[in-house]
Amino acid sequence: MSMPTNNEYRAPDTVEDSTVEPRRTTSPVLLTLLAFAVTAGGLIWWSQSRAPAEAPVATVPGAVIGDAAPAAPAGERAATNRERAERVATRPAPISRDARPLATNTEPKYPASMLRAGVGGTVVVLAEVDANGNPIEVRVVERSGERDLDRAALTAVRQWRFEPAMRNGKAVATSVKVPVDFTPI
Repeated sequence: MSMPTNNEYRAPDTVEDSTVEPRRTTSPVLLTLLAFAVTAGGLIWWSQSRAPAEAPVATVPGAVIGDAAPAAPAGERAATNRERAERVATRPAPISRDARPLATNTEPKYPASMLRAGVGGTVVVLAEVDANGNPIEVRVVERSGERDLDRAALTAVRQWRFEPAMRNGKAVATSVKVPVDFTPI
């Protein structure tokens, strides 16, 4: 058998000589990526083509048609939407603060024996305060050095009321350290 030249066609001698090209398939990964790209493009197009929602128009009952004001032009509506968005953006953040004793709380009763002796000091009390401002548990965290002063401070703080702690505008239970000073006169 002779070698065919570039312009000659040679018929296959046998079935084994003929080459059958394998069937080409598309990778499932490529199909998934294509589907994702088409979906993402559609979502982007859809989100950018949506017009901003306009506020509903309020009507006055019993208004005469001739007295109705003309509709605001589109530019004015956009300006009012911007103003509304700016008002929302400039709203103060919800209040957050720690619990604190009310100013109306009574002073702790100075033990007479300590007052006569001229003994003073500061007691730091830790008060667990509920969301209503009531002390739940009270304990001394820094002692004054005098047991009578520590007891007087605990007794006073148990009877106090507090402004509750605020987190995101809501009252919450928390703990607060309260210094109680005993100064002899």
